[in-house]
Amino acid sequence: MGSYQRGLVLVPAVLGAVIALLLSSAPASAHAFGIRYDLPIPLGLYLAGGGAAVLFSFIVMARFLGSHTLAGEDRRFDLLGIPWLRWLGAPVLLFAMRALAVAIFGLLLGAGFLGNADPFRNIAPTFIWVVWWVGMAFISALFGNLWALVNPWRILFSWFERALGGFGPVLSYPGWLARWPMVGLFLVFAWMELIFEQGEQPPILAMLIVAYSAVTWTGMALFGRETWLRNGEIFTGVFGLLSRFAPTAGAGGRWCLRPPAEGLVSRTPAPVSSICFVLLLLTTVTFDGILETPMWAGILERVAESQALRGSLIALQNAGINLIALIKTIALLALPCIFLAVYMLFSHAIAMFGSGGRVSTWDVAGYFVLSLVPIAIAYHLSHYLSYLLIAGQYIIPLASDPFGIGWDLFATAGYRIDIGVVNAKMVWYVAVSAIVIGHVFAVYVAHVMAMWVFEDRGAALRSQFPMLVLMVAYTMISLWILSQPIVN
Repeated sequence: MGSYQRGLVLVPAVLGAVIALLLSSAPASAHAFGIRYDLPIPLGLYLAGGGAAVLFSFIVMARFLGSHTLAGEDRRFDLLGIPWLRWLGAPVLLFAMRALAVAIFGLLLGAGFLGNADPFRNIAPTFIWVVWWVGMAFISALFGNLWALVNPWRILFSWFERALGGFGPVLSYPGWLARWPMVGLFLVFAWMELIFEQGEQPPILAMLIVAYSAVTWTGMALFGRETWLRNGEIFTGVFGLLSRFAPTAGAGGRWCLRPPAEGLVSRTPAPVSSICFVLLLLTTVTFDGILETPMWAGILERVAESQALRGSLIALQNAGINLIALIKTIALLALPCIFLAVYMLFSHAIAMFGSGGRVSTWDVAGYFVLSLVPIAIAYHLSHYLSYLLIAGQYIIPLASDPFGIGWDLFATAGYRIDIGVVNAKMVWYVAVSAIVIGHVFAVYVAHVMAMWVFEDRGAALRSQFPMLVLMVAYTMISLWILSQPIVN
């Protein structure tokens, strides 16, 4: 049995031990329930247990995984080869899904411009921020890259190309630009999601969709559809990245079942822009969690009480600047830089431990950056699950009255939100389990990559000591952030 096969056996065994360790406590609750809950054991024991579970996974993998047999041993199985599943790849079904995606796109624009201005009576805010942004991320990570099939910007542009008989790009995409447009646009999107206070207003959302459509279609027209999707279209980048963890992958008329996280193993290092994109994705979801902690409230209080900053703050406030939004913006810009600096420091340590510097730090950073994707998925799952299940219920009445003008198309307009759909026990268990399991997968991907990058098993194991420190530390930090709305 090769090392990759043994890994597929070991990961479930490790995760089973992790779950048994972490779910043996009584329930707690999340901040969505509006009540402080006492954890059944001290928080420090949860943090130590999470770190210990990640350490245990490393020890098991170091003991049993072999070397230099990676995802090149393709274990994929084409689901469309099963007779009773072939209809899933039928052109008629695929066209219907694309047409539905375009229809929803048009509905959201129409609701934004013409519907009720109240965000709770207009389908656009709930669908965009809850069903689509949060829900599509879950689907991408846990099932597969549905976005590649239903991306309305890609569909509409391809229909336009077909109607004109096809046309080539106007310009050649410069290699130095890489994925920096995607990085910059995603940073703007993150600011709108996390800081911009008008981001839930239907007319503003509609205008933002139009603006993004103009940028996207201009990029496709100038550089070619696939080139811009690969380098500049935010959501192709985000959902495509998350889907590399998923157990299915579709390409070339095939829909294949594969081991989870197999798509994160790569034999070529990611370029600098892709490293920054992955770290920015991890940063934004962590930043959203930090905003809900007493630590953040303390930072705001210290800034407000600072005598050194008082004059500047008063001047900015008199100029009409929202100080809270400004501080959040500064933090949002600073945190990715901190993440990048820490990651590069550990990448340098990995390079030195594994090869004495013969493999460059930037190459090491590029090889191992995808091992952080399971962490981003875990944090997204643990942080947003209750939000999706509770706030997502608004889509039920809004489906009957998308414009907020009194319709009841599906007899669901009178539906009332049930916050009991999730409970404290479920939220805490999912949060703890997801964070630790995500880090276990991250350790696994990093370990498999080390077997490829470094020349022998001993060097690969030595290289993983700094990565292990990083993973254990981030596990404990993540659990602490998630616990703050619960225990404070």
